[in-house]
Amino acid sequence: MNSLISVMLVDDEPLALDHVYHSVPWEENGFQVVAQATSGRMALRMFEELQPQIVITDISMSPMDGLELGRHVVQLAPRTRLIFLTAYRDFDYARQALELRAAHYLLKHEISRNRLLEQLKLLKEGLAAEAAEEEGHGHALHILLKDMLAGKYQAPAGNQESRLHRLVADYQQGQPGLLYFELEAALKLGGSRSNARSTTALVWKNIEEEIRRQTTDLEELQLLEMDEGGYILLLKLSSSSSLLLQHYNLRQLAAQVLLCLESFYRGNLPRVILSAGNGTEPPDLRYAAMRQAYDYSVFLPPGGVFLLEQAVSAGEATGIAQEVRQYLLSPERSLLERLKTGLDHIATQAYLGDLRAVMGEIRGACRKDGSFAIDQELGTDARQVVNSLYRILEDCLQQPQSPKRYSRWVNKAMEYVAGNYADPDLSLETVAGHLQISSIHLRTTFKRETGQSLLDYTTEYRIGLAKQFLQTGEYKIYEVSEKVGYKTSQYFSQVFKKTTGIQPKDFLQQRGRE
Repeated sequence: MNSLISVMLVDDEPLALDHVYHSVPWEENGFQVVAQATSGRMALRMFEELQPQIVITDISMSPMDGLELGRHVVQLAPRTRLIFLTAYRDFDYARQALELRAAHYLLKHEISRNRLLEQLKLLKEGLAAEAAEEEGHGHALHILLKDMLAGKYQAPAGNQESRLHRLVADYQQGQPGLLYFELEAALKLGGSRSNARSTTALVWKNIEEEIRRQTTDLEELQLLEMDEGGYILLLKLSSSSSLLLQHYNLRQLAAQVLLCLESFYRGNLPRVILSAGNGTEPPDLRYAAMRQAYDYSVFLPPGGVFLLEQAVSAGEATGIAQEVRQYLLSPERSLLERLKTGLDHIATQAYLGDLRAVMGEIRGACRKDGSFAIDQELGTDARQVVNSLYRILEDCLQQPQSPKRYSRWVNKAMEYVAGNYADPDLSLETVAGHLQISSIHLRTTFKRETGQSLLDYTTEYRIGLAKQFLQTGEYKIYEVSEKVGYKTSQYFSQVFKKTTGIQPKDFLQQRGRE
């Protein structure tokens, strides 16, 4: 981007205009004359288009004089610096110029290179200081807004509230539109995503400026690079409209973002998820839901745009996860071929719930026998993901001995937990009694071979199943707690939060009640 300070010169006398232009070596001193006008009206039209940072204008012009031009300039762009030139010593002109926040008032016969350049350099310093202050202000606001979206923001008490905090409160209490995307996003077997970062902040600055320039009904725009790896735009539109119209406007803005990325970013275009202000959920809960729902992006081509509601409704449950579980216990070629058809169906029908459930079953099996890395990438689109899952399942046919990597007693203990997880009295002692070995021997052996206690393994197994039950949307929280072996829903909620970091009700919200 051009780092020179932009200047416009205005004088209705061409010779005087030429004299000012040749009075200063502009570019050598960090300035660029972007426009020259010989009337106030011409200058105003050019200013509306170019928005120069400094305007040097004669006062005595007709029909629009320099003072009237200055009033229009200040109204259009209050931060523009003004320098008025005149051949008159009338104090009233000087007073009116200063009322318009004129940067300086110079008499034409006193103009010289040094005199004008001295004033321009002072203005340049002021503009630089203002830009630095604005940049610091913007950085601080971004930090607070990111805290707000992460649910960590706390408003200051009493009269300690600043302008920054008021801006955050406006977003927190209002209903901004949200656009979220990740660069080079790829699903991982562990359930998370890998993504990339742009190497330069200039990309985002260019995008932000381009969107502001092209969008007429945009009141506020904040583009944030989130710590979790994605990018989010918080948008305030000037028109209060129906949800349908908000969705339309957000899609138009998403198209602009993608168009800008196509120009400024070298990688593949991301998919963009949208959420309009619905009047019920605050921005932080919508942001959390969008990050969870972004898995749905694998079903779309690069540059695809989709709504949060579209992803939430993709929680199909066809029973393929149960077939995968059966296959992992006893791999058979005939069942593998049936699973291949089911995986293809997931990809073509965009069944996000089924995809997550299958990944969960394979992930659980991998944790038990360590045959595959949990953090391996599956792919950036649905076809790559299901093909990777199929290859993992196919490899199981070549490794029928993999469950025997643990000793006989550990495998039997795991099998007993899988068959009796719903028993609220399940414990190390009951498992050891069933196996007819001492609880001390089982505790020591299980810990040595798996790296975790039998109690921790049982809890992890139960909570993993609980997540799947909750995702179906068919059971209430207290019903799930009973199904996975907890006597009270209160204790189940405590264990769930300790294991996952969130309450079951919050898990339901984040998963979109899939």
